[in-house]
Amino acid sequence: MSITGGCQCGAVRYAFSGPLPPAYACHCGQCKKQSASAFSMSVPLSYAALQVVGEPQSFRSVAYSGKAKHNYFCDQCGTRLWHSPSNPPDAITLKVGTLDDPSGIAPLGHLWVSKKQPGFELDPQSDQHLTQPDDLNQWRANLGSGK
Repeated sequence: MSITGGCQCGAVRYAFSGPLPPAYACHCGQCKKQSASAFSMSVPLSYAALQVVGEPQSFRSVAYSGKAKHNYFCDQCGTRLWHSPSNPPDAITLKVGTLDDPSGIAPLGHLWVSKKQPGFELDPQSDQHLTQPDDLNQWRANLGSGK
C-alpha cells in the first residue's frame, strides 16, 4: 500500500509503503500552536522510509519535555510536515494532517492531556498521559499493541 502526502501548495511531497503506524495526539501548547488547532496528530516513522520530493526546511525548538526538536516545513506555504530529534532527520513524527487521505485515522493515545483544550472528550479506551511517558519512543513503538 502506497501512502502519499505533502504540504498545502505541493512544493514538498512524500510517499511511503504502508501500513501506517498507530497515530497519537499531542495536546501541549506547542502542538496547538503549530497545528492552529486543539491538538496535533502524528505517526512515528523512520525518515528513511519516506521518498521526499522537494526541499523541506527546518528550525530547532525546545519541546515541553526540554529536549531539542527539529521542525520540518515547506518554505513556500509554511505547512509543518514532520518533527525529528535530529537534523538531518532519522526518526520522525509525521503530521497526520499532511496525508492525502487521513480518513479513518483516530489517535490511539494522547500526550499532555493536562493541557487539553476544554470541550473535547477523549476515547476512554485510549492511552492517556497527563504529560508524556518517561520513554516516549518506547510508548510510540508499543501504541496499539496492548503493552
